[in-house]
Formats: sequence, structure tokens, C-alpha cells
Amino acid sequence: MQMKTITKILTTVRGLRSRFAAKPVALPNALGLINEHGIETLLLDPLSVYNVANPVPTRFLIYQRGASGYQYGDVCTGGPGGPLPLGVSADAPYAANDPFNVRRLGARPGLELGVAAANTTVTIDKLLVAAAGGRVQDVTTLTVNGTYWVVGRAAASVAVSSSTGELPYVPFDPFEAIYTNGILTFPANPA
Repeated sequence: MQMKTITKILTTVRGLRSRFAAKPVALPNALGLINEHGIETLLLDPLSVYNVANPVPTRFLIYQRGASGYQYGDVCTGGPGGPLPLGVSADAPYAANDPFNVRRLGARPGLELGVAAANTTVTIDKLLVAAAGGRVQDVTTLTVNGTYWVVGRAAASVAVSSSTGELPYVPFDPFEAIYTNGILTFPANPA
């Protein structure tokens, strides 16, 4: 009698455990999915300038949402007035509609690798903004007035003479900063 009762209890517990186990959640009509590690899978935007004839130049670039829809991504344009940067990808998609993973900024702990903007110097512990071509740039090297997305803080100092200088940085949720004639200010209520 006791054995039957124990068997029933164990069967019930096993059934409850499988019912509440973590399962991936898929969004309807989309390949895009963010898993529990802050990684989102996107497709290279068909409207992107990066394709087989002009492939994505390197890994560790910052990506933004693509113009074709929310399941698409494109290399971040950065600079003043640019769109929200999503995150960094260790992939370098080759052609339109190729899938690639984006590690969302601020969604996971640890350092991230980025590519520093060409011909700039990055100083350790300085804030970094999203720059043109999916690269990152030290805020102290900004020269054009406008609103920038701050994406992290430099974890090393790097003098870059080309556009392929890799840079470790601490990523965080992107926020806007306004650069005006050498002064960086932060809006009271960022978007």
C-alpha cells in the first residue's frame, strides 16, 4: 500500500516538474527570438548595403533593427541621430536573409568585444558611443554636434590606425547623450 502511494506521489511530482520546465517562447510570424541569455536571432536585412558583393566587413559590429521589419537586422549607422543600437554580433552574415545572433546590450553580464572607429583613440574607463559602420567611439573624440547612443564603457586603452582595432568594453542598456561644442549632457527623460 505504501509503495503505491509513493509511486503516485512521484508520478505527480514528475508531471508538475515537466509542466513548469522552462521552454523557449517564439513570437508569431517571426524568426526573431530572445533567449534567456539575452541573445536574439535576426536575419540580415534584404535592404542592407551589405550583401555578397559587399559583405559585412568584420565580426563584433553593433547592429540595429532592419528597415524591412522587426525580424531583420542591419549594421548600425551610429553617429548623431542614429537609430537605437540593439547589440553586438560575433557573426558576419554573408548575404541577405542570412541568420545571425545579436547579443543584446545590457542583457547579459561580462565584457563585450567591439570594433573601434577608424583613426580614433579610446581611453580606458571612458564612455563609448555607437559610431558609423557598427563601430564604437570614445566620447572624448566626438566632433559633430548631435544626439548619440552611449553603449558602454571602455575596458582598455587602444590607439587605432585602421577600422579593425578590436576593443573590449563593458556594455549596458543604450541611452542618449547630447554632444554640443565639446560638452556632453544627458536628457532628464531619455527615450
